[in-house]
Amino acid sequence: MSISLKLRSLLELGKIKIAIPIAVSCFTGYLLQSTDLSLDMAAVIFGILFIVAGASAINHIQEHKKDALMNRTMFRPIPAGKLSVNEAFVWSLLFLLVGCGLLVWGGTMLSFYIALFSILWYNLLYTPLKQISAFAVVPGALSGAFPPLIGYVAAGGDILAPPILALAFFFFIGQIPHFWLLLLLYGEDYKRGGFKVLTDVFSVKQIHFITLIWMLATIMVALLLPMYDVISSQFAIWGLLILSLWIIVYSFPILKNYDRLSVQKLFLQLNLYFLLIMIMISIDRLYL
Repeated sequence: MSISLKLRSLLELGKIKIAIPIAVSCFTGYLLQSTDLSLDMAAVIFGILFIVAGASAINHIQEHKKDALMNRTMFRPIPAGKLSVNEAFVWSLLFLLVGCGLLVWGGTMLSFYIALFSILWYNLLYTPLKQISAFAVVPGALSGAFPPLIGYVAAGGDILAPPILALAFFFFIGQIPHFWLLLLLYGEDYKRGGFKVLTDVFSVKQIHFITLIWMLATIMVALLLPMYDVISSQFAIWGLLILSLWIIVYSFPILKNYDRLSVQKLFLQLNLYFLLIMIMISIDRLYL
């Protein structure tokens, strides 16, 4: 295998497209406590990037047989034969060791312990639970709350401080419609892989309605962020309001449009909403 193909396989093994936004959310949490753009901050952010890559690689190993049954995942490194299970295990350990080392160096021991707990939560609770319950997305959504919390604590913040609890709760709530939109897109594929899906419990119409409720709940929590000093400048507050009104407008069509394209658009818009809010928080903290 060429070096470029090997690198591409490793990036896919570490789910780099997921790891980068998660690292950005950690950066956002860090900025709530400290705006010092130091080597310690860089170590924490890259530490989380590698830790996510390591946990993702373990997830690939755990689900490689199921991945081979699904159209969406059959070309992942292990089922496609690009990497063996043993190779993936070695790389997962390397990713985790590098990530934990960077986090300990740049952050605090408490942030390291939270990161370890998040790995256990994702790989030992959420991953097996997906095979048992269609509602695994609810405890699984907690995985989205850990990275900003780790960043905040790594910068020396209090784990129970209102700003980080509000931000972590926003990420937790937002993960649920994110997962449910994915299930609307790939529900049949997940069923082929042997996972429990919402269509086993609810009708498609009910799933669309419940997803809309979670979307609106996410927006309401976002609008509460200024109350907890996550966002403070007038510019950022107005920006948050405009973004929230925009996503509300695009959320309601999910009640009448059951086609794949509409769900896919809303999924991308929700991700963009999160990204823009993280950017806005960063600008608010660094420059306003």
